Amino acid sequence: MLEDLFQALDWPYFFLSALLFMIGIYAGPHAAEKEITLLLKYPRWMLRLMLRYFKPGYPIPVIFLLIFLLNNLSLFSSFVSGFLVIFPPLAAFLTGFNVAVIMFEMMGWRGIWQILVNPVAWLEFPASWISFSLGFRLAETQLARFHLPETLVLFRELWPVYLKYVGGLLLLAAALETLLIVITRRFPENGE
Repeated sequence: MLEDLFQALDWPYFFLSALLFMIGIYAGPHAAEKEITLLLKYPRWMLRLMLRYFKPGYPIPVIFLLIFLLNNLSLFSSFVSGFLVIFPPLAAFLTGFNVAVIMFEMMGWRGIWQILVNPVAWLEFPASWISFSLGFRLAETQLARFHLPETLVLFRELWPVYLKYVGGLLLLAAALETLLIVITRRFPENGE
């Protein structure tokens, strides 16, 4: 059942992706506390967009679709970043960093703990690490041979794995996150 995933993944790249992602989560709040402006521009811009466009009154199907599409856009770009060789490690680190900065800006250190205990993250984290590790495989092929057609052949081999596992995990994560939003709408924190 998981044979294609085990064949497609290079496990050292998977664990390197997880490590870089977690280092990003660790570094994000510290950069925010120290006000390292250059590193904070993108996650703060993303936070402003989220606060502006993710309105509480959105219909549930729209919320589900937005969550699913935005997460897929982010992780697909991380996967194809392997064509540019140096970007998969940056994508792994910066994804963790940006998520941590956004959560820290919204909720302080409590937001960082919520990243780690949130059941949605338990689906999104492995999806991210699979995507980054697939990007590492593309980067390795591109770097070793500098032959784009060969890298494209590998991309076509890895694409179904991305769709099945990353897409599947993100679909489940979007459904769970949407369900949690529905529940919080019914039981507001202030008890209204």
